[in-house]
Amino acid sequence: MVAYYHSLKSDLMKLRRQPLLLIHLLVPLAGLGIFLAYFAYTPYTPVSKVSGYLQVIAIAFPTMIGIACAIAADQEASAGNYQQMLAQPSRLIPISSKLTLLLVLGFGSALLAVVGFGAGFLYGLDQSPYKLAFYVKAACILFGSSVFLYALHVYISLRFGKGASIGLGIIESLVAALLLTGLGDQNWIYIPSAWAARFIMSWMQIELSGGVPYPSELLIQPGILCCIGGTAAIMILLGGWFKRWEGRKSLE
Repeated sequence: MVAYYHSLKSDLMKLRRQPLLLIHLLVPLAGLGIFLAYFAYTPYTPVSKVSGYLQVIAIAFPTMIGIACAIAADQEASAGNYQQMLAQPSRLIPISSKLTLLLVLGFGSALLAVVGFGAGFLYGLDQSPYKLAFYVKAACILFGSSVFLYALHVYISLRFGKGASIGLGIIESLVAALLLTGLGDQNWIYIPSAWAARFIMSWMQIELSGGVPYPSELLIQPGILCCIGGTAAIMILLGGWFKRWEGRKSLE
């Protein structure tokens, strides 16, 4: 536990030389500012505005994850070709602390993007049909259903480089947008990049209906099982792979 604490402290100190913190702070602020300014003059219903904003955030999240993980891995490569991670007695400690830092930043960014928008929509524009607790829950759903992607992109960034992680993130965002249509009605539970958007939209439907039992065609229960099972599996696989990894060669 002491070694994990020191590794996490080291990763926190590295934030001074990375744009990670600024990205997780400025991008959500810019996004919610743009949408609040836009929604102040548009004639759409308040429910449609909230739904549209949450969909955009959920679709953009995979790209943001790809960029964040790519920056974190690239910093380790520049600081000695991953030797600070590979030289520790327990390989699980550095990968766990790195993933923890990314998850904490991601959760903070999700809260800022969603709850910040909710506060502005509720108290600034006075248009929100929901209370602030709704946006807190929405941020938790968005983040919780994206943990799988963090583990996946940490692996992709370490194994194949930042270009692969960012490129995959863009593709995942496009797939998430596509699966919000009827094409994803029966398939979204098997596509991790679609989990956040689909869970958010399904949960909003339940909230609007007053919490009545959700229709089985929403596939919420099997979706939750796939999300939890898939996230646990990729965490185990990531740890097992990193214990045997010897660093990325220049030719890779």
